[in-house]
Amino acid sequence: MLQFNRIIVVFAVCTLLPLSALACGKSSDPEQVVQAQLDAYNKHDVEAMAACYADDVTIVDLSGKRPPIKGIPALKETYAFLAKVPKTFAAKVVTRMVNGPIVIDREHVIGVPEDKSKPDPIAVYEVRDGKILNVWFPPSK
Repeated sequence: MLQFNRIIVVFAVCTLLPLSALACGKSSDPEQVVQAQLDAYNKHDVEAMAACYADDVTIVDLSGKRPPIKGIPALKETYAFLAKVPKTFAAKVVTRMVNGPIVIDREHVIGVPEDKSKPDPIAVYEVRDGKILNVWFPPSK
């Protein structure tokens, strides 16, 4: 009976968690890893988001307007602003393409204050060994 109860508890916990919540630690599928990172971003959970990235991650704004982000500490520092934005602030995927380890998202940012620009970035993710290793943001227009 004890074994049956354990199975029920494990099943209940697993059904309450979205698949993407498990992806960063349990899946090497690039699309699931990127979705888990986006879900954490939208929940403003920098720790969970950082768990989706490789220790030596590099994030590059190809427009050259921002310096590259290298490593988890720099990633956490850069995205610390998420703790201060309205709960409605989020990025929604408009279009997603997956080709092997590469995931390309066209995103639409919502919940941005009226006096701020509303970016619609394109993000190119490279996923290796279940972690995001590189991200490139091509210039918009």
